[in-house]
Amino acid sequence: MNKYIFVAVTALILGVLSFPAFAQDACAVTEDTPATVTAEWLAEHIGHQKLVLIHIGQKQEYDEGHIPGAVYMSNRDVSTTPEESPLSLQLPTDTKLKEVFEKAGVSNNSRIVLYWGKDWVSPTTRIYFTLDAMGLKNNVSILDGGMPAWTAAGNKLSKDVPQPAKGDLSFATDRERVAMADWLSANLNKDDVKIIDSRDERFYDGSAVGGHPRGGHLPGSKNIPYNSIVDEENRLKDDETLRKMFEGAGVRPYDTVVTYCHIGQQASLVYFAARKLGYKVKLYDGSFQEWSANRELPLEDPFLDKRTAEVHVVSPEWFEARMKDDDLRILDVRLNVYDYFTGHIPNAVHLADAAMRAPRQGYPAQYLEPFFSGRLLLSAGVRNGDKVAVYSDGDGVLGATMMAYILERIGHNRIYFLDGGWRDYSNGHQVTQEYPEYPQMPSFDTRDNNTIAATTEDVKNLIGKEGVKFIDARPPGVFAGETKIWTRNGHIPGAVNIPWKMLVEENNPHKFKPVDKMRKVFADKGIRESDDIIVYCGTSREASLEYLVLKHVLKYPKVRLYEGSWAEYSNHKDLPVETGN
Repeated sequence: MNKYIFVAVTALILGVLSFPAFAQDACAVTEDTPATVTAEWLAEHIGHQKLVLIHIGQKQEYDEGHIPGAVYMSNRDVSTTPEESPLSLQLPTDTKLKEVFEKAGVSNNSRIVLYWGKDWVSPTTRIYFTLDAMGLKNNVSILDGGMPAWTAAGNKLSKDVPQPAKGDLSFATDRERVAMADWLSANLNKDDVKIIDSRDERFYDGSAVGGHPRGGHLPGSKNIPYNSIVDEENRLKDDETLRKMFEGAGVRPYDTVVTYCHIGQQASLVYFAARKLGYKVKLYDGSFQEWSANRELPLEDPFLDKRTAEVHVVSPEWFEARMKDDDLRILDVRLNVYDYFTGHIPNAVHLADAAMRAPRQGYPAQYLEPFFSGRLLLSAGVRNGDKVAVYSDGDGVLGATMMAYILERIGHNRIYFLDGGWRDYSNGHQVTQEYPEYPQMPSFDTRDNNTIAATTEDVKNLIGKEGVKFIDARPPGVFAGETKIWTRNGHIPGAVNIPWKMLVEENNPHKFKPVDKMRKVFADKGIRESDDIIVYCGTSREASLEYLVLKHVLKYPKVRLYEGSWAEYSNHKDLPVETGN
């Protein structure tokens, strides 16, 4: 061999042996790709042609500064839309995933590093789960500590927005990574399936519901809160600590771990930790949002009995004796705030009943979503667990019964209605013009207590069914269709007309008639305690009074309020309408 060639080859071999980074591409896709990388590793490899860096967080935060070369992505980009699924944050089609990730520059040989901007840890692990389900686990790592770790290491940020070349992806989503409700239901009691609830403990034990229809947790599940997976700096805890957490939840090396949370985001952080430790793991994509809505699926709910609502009709004397109780919030729901200024019950907060309704999909005067109702009640000083008393005046009795219904609808369970209203109370009892003082709480836990509501679909399916009674609370002329108000006038076929004023005293609509007389009103119309009763009116305001009477005064067990009422029903031209009395 030519001595010069020999020297050159020898030098090349020695160079490769001296610099192993060149011998093996650190950005290559291998089975040994680590689940996390450090800021130091990223600094050494940033700019590598195979590296795709993805920033997860608020867009404004990304615009203000991100790791150089990073593209922005949100969970919305890799989830179904509300039109595609009623559930939040579900895996979309492979076609959508291919489009989104190719746009970010991802190919099958890309080395992907995900990171969060400020503290969006679980949204980042949700995208890790998505990539894992796409079969790209060996392509992806997460920057441990996110962007804060990057800047803490002395690295700079950039505002430049890269325009990556379109990637070239070929994959088929691995549905083995995804647990569906039917699979989970069939495997609840399997010894080698361990279900991990990743929510905060208060949601796991049922003391808080988080806006779901039901509270508690899946039978047999154990709690590993998602925020326990990372330390105070949002760095993943060491493997030994994490493994002890899973072992403490009863997980064995050969078990299949299934994680869930509210909507499948928080659970992805526990999923990521389990995947890093080598467990067989699935994520229940529908999570508690789907499970709690299906009442055929079992739950363990330690607080179930405490969630049963009670609405009490109480006297002015009851109000005066308890108006200063620390756990009582009094709501003055009169429409005109100047009535409140003129005088009100001491410690009462003004919250006009009209504030609790808004248009929805074009339909006027619809009840707000439970979350928004909860925010309004929170601003009025209502705390979870408080007794809440409501009163009104004049024709506003319907506003007071409506507020009582809304409180029950969002999961509040101690509700009091002032019998006789403001008129009876102000005649001889203490009044004031002073505003109350109360602590402002940071949050209000709501429940979507939809068992007391009927939808248009429910009504459609129940028309003509044995044992189902529809009660129309409107005046006779409106019920008969003689009064022309709606696009179509009349009533639901088979409904009986019981105008709400038949249940209250003629000279004061805020005072209910004696119980035996109210019971007779319904009995005379053929309503039995065993019936499945749905009450409705024009906009569900009048019907709220009849709901309160039937459910909480007369104690009929099966009563629901059709919230859309005639304003919604009459607009569905495929639904039948009956006229006359």
